[in-house]
Amino acid sequence: MRALLGSAADLVLPRTCGGCCTVGAGLCVRCERLLSGEARPVVPRPVPDGWPPCWAGGSYEGAAAAALRAFKDGDRRDLAPWLARCLAVAVDSALVGEPAAARAATTGRLAVVPVPSARRTTRRRGDRPVVQIAQAALAGLHQNEAPIVEALSLSRGVVDQAGLDAVARRANLAAAMQVHPAGLRRVRGSVCLVVDDVVTSGSTVAEASRALQAAGAAGVVAAAALATPRRSGLVNPLPGGRPSD
Repeated sequence: MRALLGSAADLVLPRTCGGCCTVGAGLCVRCERLLSGEARPVVPRPVPDGWPPCWAGGSYEGAAAAALRAFKDGDRRDLAPWLARCLAVAVDSALVGEPAAARAATTGRLAVVPVPSARRTTRRRGDRPVVQIAQAALAGLHQNEAPIVEALSLSRGVVDQAGLDAVARRANLAAAMQVHPAGLRRVRGSVCLVVDDVVTSGSTVAEASRALQAAGAAGVVAAAALATPRRSGLVNPLPGGRPSD
């Protein structure tokens, strides 16, 4: 149904760039260049307790931030390939940077775990954007090397993270995730690669890591398509939108 509605809309409204809104392309040449993907380690400030090694494939700023917002909440699922490319760069860097994760991939003990979404958010969007870009990002790997395991769920209600500061984000997600029974066997003893679309305060990834380790994961690493520069302090921040992580 989503695809049919999108096709019908294209007959009436011209497609615009998801990054700068110019008419004529899903992503213009300039914005596509900005989303080319350049992996970097992510260390939020302040560092959340239990923060795992984490890489991001780009900065959540400018055109990249606009494209991610359009993809998640503007029904622009056509932007998935560009965001998946950023996530793929981050995943590759995580596997290279963490030998335990690379070994787990070769022995069938790696589990790629998307961060969970609240049920009301999934109902509103009609799908799970993080899972969609993860599937595209992992397309070049054999399924046995990096299977997607949707093991995490929210054990209680949480509010939208947008607008919350770092302290409030941590409190909002504290002990809010769990590995559901169907995922326990796959998580226990495995190295888990947590994937997300954007890292801001790091509260989501940190809580996912806590829940997975509590369920018996042998280790946790993380990868995100984008990360907010002002949080990591690794690059100079540029104007951009407010993330909703």
